[in-house]
Formats: sequence, C-alpha cells, structure tokens
Amino acid sequence: MAKQLILLRHAKSVSQFTNSDFNRTLNEKGKKDAPEVAKAFKLLGIQPNIILCSTAIRTKETLALFRLDEPIEYLDGLYHAAASDIYDIILKYQDYEIIMVVGHNFGITNLANQLSTTGAAEMNTCGLYILEFPDSIELNKGKILHYLSPKNI
Repeated sequence: MAKQLILLRHAKSVSQFTNSDFNRTLNEKGKKDAPEVAKAFKLLGIQPNIILCSTAIRTKETLALFRLDEPIEYLDGLYHAAASDIYDIILKYQDYEIIMVVGHNFGITNLANQLSTTGAAEMNTCGLYILEFPDSIELNKGKILHYLSPKNI
C-alpha cells in the first residue's frame, strides 16, 4: 500500500525574541501565509492520519492555522531536529498511511531532499512537500507529488 508523507515548515516567525528561540511566535506574514497554504492543501483532499509537531510555539501556531482535526502528537524531539532524527521519529509511525510532520529548517528541508528520488529545493517558511512512497517511507524512494508555499499558491 502506498504511503504519503507531508512535511511542513513552520510559517514566518518574529526575528527578535526576548525569551528564547523556542518561544518565538509567528509574525504578521506568518499569520497571513499559513491559512492560505492550508486552503491550497485542503483543496488537494489529502487527510493525514496522524500529525507529528514540534513543541515550539511557532510550529504549534502554524498547525493551529491549518485547522486540521487529525490526532496530533507534540514531540520535543522535532524541535530543530536533524533530518536523520526526524526520519527516525517517522519510522516509529510507519503503520499510518498518511503522516504529517511540522518542523523546522534545516532538518525538514534536508529530509525532503534525502527522501525524494529527485531531490528537493529548500523549503520557504510555510512550505509544504507531499511525497508518496510505494509501500514504506524510505530514503531516495519518495516521489514529490506537490510543493506548496506562499510563493507558489
């Protein structure tokens, strides 16, 4: 059975922060972009079975603006994770047909690049790759079905 993986980079966040990087919030552009990308995503008719989201404030805010009802697991391990770490987390969820991951660069872009058969360009903020795999999520086996971002919708 084919599997799909949706990789979403958080929307644009504030560049100045007083507390910590982890607590950065979305800026006005991010708050505008996320619902627009979400609308384009929903038009594709793809429903994730599970969503794995970094616990950082900006990833949670981005996901909230997508207004998805699927089960969500907030994972500390996705905060600024390397591609290999994100991949290891995804492998634990292989029983799901459609998995969505909400994370950060550079790990999320690097993972898209490593998973696809053709390579993947760097994701813009609020960029979203949808990859399809023949039967399991494996490196260099994913076909990029869609790339959505505020710049191309």
